[in-house]
Amino acid sequence: MTHDPYPTHRALAPRDVLTAGDLKQLWRVASGALRMDSAPIGEPSRFVRLALPGDIVGIEQWAGTGDRLSLRALVASHLTPLTASGEPMMQLLMETVVQAHQRCREMVGLRTGPVAQRIKALLLMFAPEQGQGRGIADCELPNLSDLSDIVDAAPETVSRVFASMRTLQVVQDRKPQRASFSSEALRRLEIVAGMTSPRAAHKMPCAGT
Repeated sequence: MTHDPYPTHRALAPRDVLTAGDLKQLWRVASGALRMDSAPIGEPSRFVRLALPGDIVGIEQWAGTGDRLSLRALVASHLTPLTASGEPMMQLLMETVVQAHQRCREMVGLRTGPVAQRIKALLLMFAPEQGQGRGIADCELPNLSDLSDIVDAAPETVSRVFASMRTLQVVQDRKPQRASFSSEALRRLEIVAGMTSPRAAHKMPCAGT
């Protein structure tokens, strides 16, 4: 497997879309995150999964799927081009199968159970490495519309969960498409019934405190 000498990478700003022409090339996500939407013939386009660092995108187009696919950057992202043939391509396909299984398993957790638990799981997926310990790290996040699509909840519900997390001081700050939090504190957060209620945050315990 080799990298094309040109381009050496592709930079995407939030909301930038990979075109059908772009997807004739295989890409590896070097940083950031993209959302993949799929539209079977005669059906509307729907969110199906995330593409995160290390993932390979464009394999569906290469394999000739009949779905109409769309890939859009959720946060600032960088992609590196990949070319392969023969045995290296087989290895690439095997890697993609493993990645797809992992993303499908993650999607179950992001779209089932209490909404607060789904958002907790999503934040941990987006947490930067420097925020994995006790320190507070600034994290780039998808916009509210994308967040609600990913966790399959109303935008108002997502906003209430963030408000609860701020009241509990698990999330220190939240701005459009950014939040500051400690992964350690978030992992300790005890999700209880009523966390989406605007009044519940004042009486909910945080595990470990």
